[in-house]
Amino acid sequence: MTVSPAPSEPVRLLTVCTGNVCRSPYAAALLAQGLGWARPGAFEVSSAGTHALVGRPVDPGSRELLEAKEVPVPAEPARLVTPGLLAEQSLVLVMSARHRHEVLEEAPGVVRRTVGLVDLAAALREVGEQYAWPELLADVGAKEVRGRWRALPEVLGALRALPERVTDVEDPYGRGAASFARMAGQLDSAVRALVRWEAQFPR
Repeated sequence: MTVSPAPSEPVRLLTVCTGNVCRSPYAAALLAQGLGWARPGAFEVSSAGTHALVGRPVDPGSRELLEAKEVPVPAEPARLVTPGLLAEQSLVLVMSARHRHEVLEEAPGVVRRTVGLVDLAAALREVGEQYAWPELLADVGAKEVRGRWRALPEVLGALRALPERVTDVEDPYGRGAASFARMAGQLDSAVRALVRWEAQFPR
């Protein structure tokens, strides 16, 4: 009897903010759409909160921004980060230094895989201006999508490309449309950088 091989595991990305109703679901929705376009079927993007408003839907401010961009709004309600959830992730993308601290209190073992979303985007751009990413990753044997995202923290660490401090993304919860627009400005740019980074590779 021939046994079919198990399907490849997706690259799992988790975005994390406080309540899991504004920043993290907005970023997750953009990443899911963009990476789904760049590499169909290879990514599983979700979100959670360090002090989640458990069970609440996406905040209307983030929902309106996503709908205006014709990006599907996440249907999943707000949930808390847990050690088990964190352990499953290829990368944990946080919105502030406080979130990183709280994530690592829950799961110290994900320290190398927990980075600021804005900082990761800046690091990818900066390194790409000095080196050819495909060559860098080929040097460490990471030639396909899952391998390169697993290797990414190690490569950025070796190049000292990530700042010691996390760049905070503005928290717009309860603060009106102007604050949501500033949040979107930060996250839209960062997500574009991650999607463009993935799209440069042949597979």
